[in-house]
Amino acid sequence: MSTPPPRGEPRFAAPYVVAAPGRLPTPPSAPRRRALGVLALVLAAVAAGAAIAVAVVVAARLGGSGAAVAWLDTDGDPRALAPVRAWILVGEVSFWACTALGIASIAVGAAAIARRSARALAIAAVTTAIVAPLAAFGIGAATLFVTA
Repeated sequence: MSTPPPRGEPRFAAPYVVAAPGRLPTPPSAPRRRALGVLALVLAAVAAGAAIAVAVVVAARLGGSGAAVAWLDTDGDPRALAPVRAWILVGEVSFWACTALGIASIAVGAAAIARRSARALAIAAVTTAIVAPLAAFGIGAATLFVTA
């Protein structure tokens, strides 16, 4: 057991070693948090996956029904797309939702990069969020070309 401190002395120990005179003690390093970088990457992956999946499904429905060819034959008359208007609406709403997720991913990724929180994951998230719309458009166009 330890001996009690003399009268008038505090009953606790200093939480750190006192630095030499004239120098400030170094603060303890804070633990690195990875939540922002991981969140940004999850948002980007969900946005990219959903955008590509919706692009394939909607393009396959448009191409398989012949509506895309009919639309081109009528010089862009929107009445030619009437048989697949529900799929067009699904595609549009889904792409807007994926756009919102992608923008959120870019914002959270930028914050993670600035805070140096899982920086590599944040850079991957921003890159994925920027490249995903191009990939969804390319894969959707290829699906439409194959099924038309």
